[in-house]
Amino acid sequence: MALELGLTGTAQMTVGEGDTAIVHGTGDVAVLSTPRLLQLMQEATMDALDGHLPEGMITAGLRINLDHLHGSGVGTEVSASAVLTRLEGRRLIFEAEANANDRVVGIGRIIRVQIDKERFLSSL
Repeated sequence: MALELGLTGTAQMTVGEGDTAIVHGTGDVAVLSTPRLLQLMQEATMDALDGHLPEGMITAGLRINLDHLHGSGVGTEVSASAVLTRLEGRRLIFEAEANANDRVVGIGRIIRVQIDKERFLSSL
């Protein structure tokens, strides 16, 4: 399979105690932390790419623009989706959205870059 515009991925989670702003040191209440929301959205981008990258290629996060719009308490089911909307050379640009309880929890643009896995690992 090849990379093509419109590839879509999803990811889901139930907010647990370990996913909260308190645990991640980013707030004082037991709600889904922004870093964990971002991780869920990144998981959706990876789901979209599954099976579509050329042999020996991986992707890495390059840039993220995220608006965390609403809190989600422990026990809340949160789902994220990501759509590949632009290809700019090695850059893969996704529009992502997360939802819970029939409302948008977060929206973002996530840019990942294709890189050669062996070259990347040898540079570490």
